[in-house]
Amino acid sequence: MTISITPCTEPAELFRHYDGQSEPQPAYIELDTQAGTLLADYDAEIGNAVPASVWHGLERRYRIPILTADAANRVMQEIVPLAERIVAGTEAEWDGNNTVAVMNEDAKAAEEELEEYLGCNLGYGALGERTQGFPESDLVGVWDIDGATNGCEVDEYGITADTTDARLEEIEQEILSALAGCNGSTVAVCHGLDDYLKGLRDELADEDPLTAAELRIAREYLGLTGDKMAEKLGVNPRTLRSWEQGRDPIPGRIRPEVAEMKAATDAAVAKLVAGLEDSDDDTLITYRTDEEYKEAMRGTSWSEGWHGWSASWHRQVCARVAAPTGARIYYADLEDSE
Repeated sequence: MTISITPCTEPAELFRHYDGQSEPQPAYIELDTQAGTLLADYDAEIGNAVPASVWHGLERRYRIPILTADAANRVMQEIVPLAERIVAGTEAEWDGNNTVAVMNEDAKAAEEELEEYLGCNLGYGALGERTQGFPESDLVGVWDIDGATNGCEVDEYGITADTTDARLEEIEQEILSALAGCNGSTVAVCHGLDDYLKGLRDELADEDPLTAAELRIAREYLGLTGDKMAEKLGVNPRTLRSWEQGRDPIPGRIRPEVAEMKAATDAAVAKLVAGLEDSDDDTLITYRTDEEYKEAMRGTSWSEGWHGWSASWHRQVCARVAAPTGARIYYADLEDSE
């Protein structure tokens, strides 16, 4: 049987660290002796539980260190000849209770060679990390927060109370890229780094929340009604009114959420401006009601980021696009009738 490989596509695909766990999940290469497939993955189960097909030997799992995607894909290619021998020499038989794998002598010998090749019996490296003889360049560099950060990220990366999640993700990747060159590894990961950066941002927001006037001005800038703004923020409209009127303090978390909304709106404006620059058409179509707007968005991709807003927001976006471009704005129903 020809062995089919399911390749890894993300550099740190084999890394998974669950919250509350002290160590990342172990990784493995799995050979399905019946389907003739090879894949690499992390163990999704906490503890020693395995699927019945693994327990009965139909799917063979071989423990590996947390390899980069490139390394895992290379290794799977290299063990194909051994995997072919294992598959060829393994039969699924009923033992009276379950369907189990029965391997002939050549399949057993091939599996021993495969385990030796993967270093499954080499134990742990000098630093307590399971390397199994793989070079550091093949391993995902796993960092903890203390090792990955220095406490100066606010100043180094210009983190403020208004820093968006998208920018924090960029900062996270910048930090990981810098770490990737350390210790011979080419890929670095750090469990909890995203939460650490968000914590820095949120702490700044708690120290300097929006004022009542700033919140109302932001809502009007976005072209949102109080009800729609409350919906976007996940609060009751009465709560939003109390904030805008200064009766109740505005939680710090609202500031970065409003910054996210402004960033999404800016992106929508930029997209429409770019579309006009690439087209001979200098008109913009907008909508009278939320119902019209929702219907128009129904057939578009959710990834465009236009869903979940309102007609008034869209009209404000169009107004901001028209100011620098001179574009004319029409309602959708009038445009359809022309």
